[in-house]
Amino acid sequence: MKGLTENIESINKKMTAIEVKRESAIAMSRSIIRRTKNMIHAIHQGEEFMSIQGELKASVRDMISKLKDEPSVLYSAVVEDAMMEYSEALILSAIVRKKDIPSFESLKITPQSWMLGLADVIGELRRIILTYLMKGDMAKSSYYFEIMEEIGNEVMNFDVPDAIVPIRRKQDIARGILERTRSEMTNATVMSSFNKLKEN
Repeated sequence: MKGLTENIESINKKMTAIEVKRESAIAMSRSIIRRTKNMIHAIHQGEEFMSIQGELKASVRDMISKLKDEPSVLYSAVVEDAMMEYSEALILSAIVRKKDIPSFESLKITPQSWMLGLADVIGELRRIILTYLMKGDMAKSSYYFEIMEEIGNEVMNFDVPDAIVPIRRKQDIARGILERTRSEMTNATVMSSFNKLKEN
């Protein structure tokens, strides 16, 4: 049959090229995720993290450049996971530096991965709040709790099918985090007021 063998050979070459891109994407995504975890750890430890952020941005630009000619890989689950973690780290960085939250356009990632990363920031904010509560710093705890509530409300009100953005599970987790943190903030406020009364 004319053209059959040629077509199959052409498709084989294309699939082989895609597989090479996919393996490269997996390696690059893992590297990006490792860096995001290192950056978030540094933020929580009060260590310098902007150098990691610079490396992250360069890695993401490099990955997008290498995969842009193969959308099936660029928008695959493994790359989306890396973009989600990247979004979380960059949004958290902006919050602790009191900067505007970066948009998905400025980060050059999909809106889906940006939204999922934003939802995960709620858990990181809880860690920051608990750290300040343990130090007895109600002012900073309250500051970050207000931000957590604002983000939480936006995440809870986000209503699209899971087929478009699989966020339902993250919304449930965020709701639980908010409720626990609100309770802990209330208890800490009551204890702080009680201790001040005792001192007087």
